[in-house]
Amino acid sequence: MDAGDAAEPARLNAAKDFGNVSLVKEVTREMWTFTSLERLWQDARYAVRSLRRSFGFTLLALAALALGIGSTTAMFTVLYTVIIRPLPFPDPDRLVMLWEKSPRSAGQNVVSILNFRAWKERARSFASMAAYNQGPKNLLGGDEPIQITGANVTADFFRVLRVEPFLGRGFASGEEGPSSPRLAVLSHGFWQRRFGGEASVIGRRVSIGGAHHEIIGVLPPDFAFPDRRVEVFTSLRAEYSGRDFQVVARLRPGVGLDSARAEMISIAAVTAAENPAMNAGYSATVTPLHEQTVGRIRPLLQVLFATVLLVLLIACANVANLLLMRALGRDREMSVRLALGAGRWHLAHQLTVESLILAGAGGLLGTVTATWGLRALLATLPADFPLPRVHEIAADSTVLWFAIILCVTIGLLFGMVPVFFSGRGDLSESLRSGGRSVAPRQRRFHQIMVVTEVAVALVLVIGAGLMIRSLLRLHQVELGFHPERVITVRMVLLPGKPTSQTQVVDDILRRLRTLPQVVSASSISIPPMAGVNSATWYYRADLPEPARANRPSGDISIVMPDYFRTMGIAMLMGRDFGDQDRFGGTHVGVLNRTAAQALFGSENPLGKRLTVSWNDAGQVEIVGVVADIRHRNPQSKPEPCLFLPNTQLPFPLASLVIRTSTDPRLLIAAIKGEIHGVDADQGVAGIETMEERIAAAGAQPRVQAWLVAAFSLSALALACIGIYGVISYTVSQRTREIGVRVALGADRLRIFGQILSESLTVASAGIVIGLGASVALTRYMETLLFDIKPIDPAVYTSVAILMLIVTAAASYFPSRRAATVDPVVALRDE
Repeated sequence: MDAGDAAEPARLNAAKDFGNVSLVKEVTREMWTFTSLERLWQDARYAVRSLRRSFGFTLLALAALALGIGSTTAMFTVLYTVIIRPLPFPDPDRLVMLWEKSPRSAGQNVVSILNFRAWKERARSFASMAAYNQGPKNLLGGDEPIQITGANVTADFFRVLRVEPFLGRGFASGEEGPSSPRLAVLSHGFWQRRFGGEASVIGRRVSIGGAHHEIIGVLPPDFAFPDRRVEVFTSLRAEYSGRDFQVVARLRPGVGLDSARAEMISIAAVTAAENPAMNAGYSATVTPLHEQTVGRIRPLLQVLFATVLLVLLIACANVANLLLMRALGRDREMSVRLALGAGRWHLAHQLTVESLILAGAGGLLGTVTATWGLRALLATLPADFPLPRVHEIAADSTVLWFAIILCVTIGLLFGMVPVFFSGRGDLSESLRSGGRSVAPRQRRFHQIMVVTEVAVALVLVIGAGLMIRSLLRLHQVELGFHPERVITVRMVLLPGKPTSQTQVVDDILRRLRTLPQVVSASSISIPPMAGVNSATWYYRADLPEPARANRPSGDISIVMPDYFRTMGIAMLMGRDFGDQDRFGGTHVGVLNRTAAQALFGSENPLGKRLTVSWNDAGQVEIVGVVADIRHRNPQSKPEPCLFLPNTQLPFPLASLVIRTSTDPRLLIAAIKGEIHGVDADQGVAGIETMEERIAAAGAQPRVQAWLVAAFSLSALALACIGIYGVISYTVSQRTREIGVRVALGADRLRIFGQILSESLTVASAGIVIGLGASVALTRYMETLLFDIKPIDPAVYTSVAILMLIVTAAASYFPSRRAATVDPVVALRDE
């Protein structure tokens, strides 16, 4: 206009120079506004509408994702809490356990208090060190005396762990030994249950183990060391040389585990030279407290976590197949949108958002399922199931982040599958065919997914089959005694003279035998199926004394007369203990078959003597031999065992064993009445039938077998769904081809056989791969199996046949539908 042009020509010339104003506005808007968020919101709304329209697909995908993500999140919660998360103590990586090392075993051995004193005085690798042991204690007061689990600890116990009491204080230096005051610290749970959570409990005196103790402190709610069963901690007063203690220590800053081990080995060598009678051949070892706590359960949790990861893999393969089939069904829609100018990146963005929404919804359902399932699982576990840190298991921020990352990864990874296949062909061909054809590459992908699902499911089912067969073998094992209608009553006897403790047990048994429903009654120091037993060394007195480091050792059980008849243990030769075997007489003993063969071979052991290191046993004359039993648990092999009479060598632990003619649980009140009739202050630690004890001892193999079986069945179901879905979709895509073949005279039975044969061929490839993978992977389960090998031909063969049958069943209906296609309808549809 300044150059003299009129307004309208000037505007038109300017528009030509600057270009399309609307396009400039759009470009400017994309540069200066949050269009990516708007596009994301638009794609999310479209994805929700699309998923809502395909309700069947959405429901199936969500179910698969919820199952896979839920089981994985639940097991990760357990694995993280028990194994990965540090122990709940300050600087937990500095805490270690110190053990003696027996010359007869490579494992850990409990510690002599004398050696503990030497370690504490001489070791420079540790900032502090404490010893403790635990066991039942009588608590008087209340309606009736009870027995609780207590721990005797040295004064530095809580300082080693750096635990501050919730109320009061812990033990001070010098508050241990025979002349120290009798003090007690309560666990938080016991304080609330027994004393109602009253703060005035500090300073109160209670009778523990027959002596009054002053309560000086209450521990925090989350304290659970050595385990949550310990309800009272008392200062250690005993000064005896027996090996009965465990030692916890804290490494000094800058001291490594290897240097601490080297120092302990050096100190153990010195103590062995100073006191060869007790320490000849013994060494020492150092184990991190975290490893000590979780080491035994680690293989089981790792196997279970690997199992759920494989379930998740099958679930993801299913969802990937479903997403691809859905994308192929929408191929015409995608082709139209591409033809109208939509960018491939925009289509990929939309499909990815849809997959992320699906994975997020499945993850939310899975997290809720994991929370509920975990609570149900923990509630159904037996009370004494050997799972450490079980009270700490709960979902936290780490578990939540794990679930979020898992969902996003699944959404991105498997959401890209349909993106990879969609819109890669010729648009005109796709528009003409309407998306009814399946490219060879897409068909191969479906087959690969099916092969993967079958192979993974086969590995899991074989693992479950191995564990179930192991469990069945465990149930068939011969225990060596008859547990039917036998009840056990665990007690720790009140302090007194040994002869008076023997008299208390004798009087209780005499009264119990008068009950009309009691067939026989006796007692043993540590009952069968307790998981442990006492042990010491003993050797033939008629042979030269073996070197101290090579003395043979075995179990020791202290029993009352009639124990073998009450338990149904066969007497192979000789006699049982009787009234003649009394305090002050010639010490006698009974061997089990394993001990008799180890010590005497083919010789007759009756009348021969053993030198026994047990209290004042000295030399023991063998008067009988009994059959072997599995004492610790059903999985343990019979150990050499020497039975000694409680009437000659009294022991403060006594477990009554009572055989009845009726349901033994009906006699619990009568049994307690007879016990309190002899000693009104005698508490009872636990009353269980022997069958309940056997069930508790086999709890771990039973739980692990059923957990793996449950996950394996889930995997098998998902694999069946995947096979069914893929074959159904393949048949639907081949409807025109099948219709043409039928119209040209093809035999329907042959079409049915061909479709079924194709699916079985794919499944057979998965079975072959799965068998090879099982051979490689199941060897990691060897420690979890009983009396069977990881490569068990019966399990492998039966599972392979089962997979073929399941595959045939999943393929039957789609194959039958293919054979019944009406050619007129198929061709008209095309």
